[in-house]
Amino acid sequence: GTSLMHCLLQLLCHVLACERLAGGMDCVAKGLAVRQTLGSDAHDFSVLALAARVLLLVLRTMPAAVRGFWESLPRRGDRDIVERVVSRSLSPLLMQAEATVAAAKLEAQKDKFPDIEVSVVRRPKQLVLQLTRDDIRAELCVQFPEAFPLRVAIAEPPDKMPGIPKPRVRNWMLQARQVLAGSKSLGVSRAMLMWARSFALFFDGVEDCPICYNVVHLTTQTIPRKPCPTCKHKFHNECLYHWFKTSAKTTCPLCNQPF
Repeated sequence: GTSLMHCLLQLLCHVLACERLAGGMDCVAKGLAVRQTLGSDAHDFSVLALAARVLLLVLRTMPAAVRGFWESLPRRGDRDIVERVVSRSLSPLLMQAEATVAAAKLEAQKDKFPDIEVSVVRRPKQLVLQLTRDDIRAELCVQFPEAFPLRVAIAEPPDKMPGIPKPRVRNWMLQARQVLAGSKSLGVSRAMLMWARSFALFFDGVEDCPICYNVVHLTTQTIPRKPCPTCKHKFHNECLYHWFKTSAKTTCPLCNQPF
């Protein structure tokens, strides 16, 4: 599977970087932009246009695989060529797609953010999630690099968030960065959804899990529900199971009493 993907990406990048065809890439990129497509109707069946659409689709659905292929190229010149093709013609479309998906997912789950005003603002090479409740405001700014997603997006910390303890904000920020740049990148929309849920749960009085230091579990999207019978701190079930397994103990990680 990996070798087949490598061969496919190698072929696509060779076609798109071919000097004889490169002059037409701008036209193809404009066509893709007009359609705002990752699979909508297209009438340009040239080799260049088909290669561009396939690479765009792979970048959208399997960014980590393409990033791994790009990073593994032995010659820097080849890496530069691929980066130039992606940043010049495909990155703007992928940034736009991320913004569209993030706004749609937040809208679809707005019932999880009651009494909170949610908006997604697009700026040049930035996507900003703005959350407001009463007089408290929380922003998450995602900065897109030139060659996104060959280079990962970066979560920038807000200047200040009065009304929310700094340790909580720091934990939210660490989680957002992990979502964006971890071994399995989960996407900008997931980072924004988790930030919004953490903000909403803060007002419900839900405390961070003392093991992973997050309110929303990274993979299961659950909140801490398992209380210690002694100290009453609540943990994610998954975190607690991992603690029991790796520590060979069945005691609370905080108070060291039997669970």
